Amino acid sequence: MKRILITLAAVLCLTVSASAQNGLGSILGSLTGSGSNSGGNLITSITDLITGKAGLTTDKIVGTWNYTGSAITFKSSTNALSNLAGSAATTAIEKKLDQYLSKVGISKGLFGFTFNEDGTMSVNYGSRTFSGTWTLDADKSVINMKVKSLVNMKGYVAVQGNQMELQFDTTTMMKLIKSVCSVYNKGTLQTINSLLNQYDEMYSGFKLVK
Repeated sequence: MKRILITLAAVLCLTVSASAQNGLGSILGSLTGSGSNSGGNLITSITDLITGKAGLTTDKIVGTWNYTGSAITFKSSTNALSNLAGSAATTAIEKKLDQYLSKVGISKGLFGFTFNEDGTMSVNYGSRTFSGTWTLDADKSVINMKVKSLVNMKGYVAVQGNQMELQFDTTTMMKLIKSVCSVYNKGTLQTINSLLNQYDEMYSGFKLVK
């Protein structure tokens, strides 16, 4: 996904002129849907690029997915281009987020999701399992999850083979971290929250492998 974002950023950088904002909005409109605030359209576009426009189906989601690192995506490329200056800064944010998530117990081998064919699911955190249900809105590349003891979650998803990126808006991401993690301190949570709110329209979540 990062390679796709790099390509999009490069194309946009070459296209933007002195009247950048109007031109950029026009370009983004063709990708994301004019004036969209849902976030799903951008993720759908990325998913289409990754999967050759095959579309998502439940069989691609079913399975146990284990955390390998954090993932971020920008719904609006205006801030992504002006503030992040391309992929180097994007990667830096993910590395910082990896570090902070590890402090609350979200790390390789300790965190993941299981999606079952019958619509049941679980969030796996260390020795703890949070059970619930899930449905897929394939048109928007959205998984709706209702998990006991956790916030109801709408996650934007992209899948390529045995790799998945599952991302949330900042509010949902923070509620998920607070709900699932048994070990954390307020300082770490404040740091994560500050990082996720540093840029407008940033979605954050997890890189996962089956």
